[in-house]
Amino acid sequence: MDNMFTNLPHFLLGFGLLLLIIEVVMGFTTILLLTLGISLLLTSGLMYVGVIDEAMLDALIAIAVLDAVLTFALWRPLKLLQRDRAPKEVKSDWIGTQFDLDSDVAPGQPGSARFSGVAWTIKSSSSLPKGATVEVVKVEVGILHVQPSH
Repeated sequence: MDNMFTNLPHFLLGFGLLLLIIEVVMGFTTILLLTLGISLLLTSGLMYVGVIDEAMLDALIAIAVLDAVLTFALWRPLKLLQRDRAPKEVKSDWIGTQFDLDSDVAPGQPGSARFSGVAWTIKSSSSLPKGATVEVVKVEVGILHVQPSH
């Protein structure tokens, strides 16, 4: 442990790299490890060039300030990258498939149906009664968009 205090910039560099490697392995799921790792690397660099003294208190203050600034600056952009923007449309050969509804379906009230062994949420742009024969026009994950069959 004595080596950590006598060679603090090397310790901060190594620990910062370790946090960044963990963040990459986890697939950038946490923003904290990313900002903390970068803060440790920056603090280590500032110690090497002599901007910050090689003292534990100075290092902790610099890490806290850099981490706060990085978190504030990167929070919104990284959250936007992690967010799923819209439901993904499934490429399916189900388009045109016909089946009978198990419940009533209206534009504001989706119904449900067991079709091909799966319980699906059914959405339609028009009101459809239970038992009506419908045709699939669009498929999303867990959702079938239907219209009355002709």
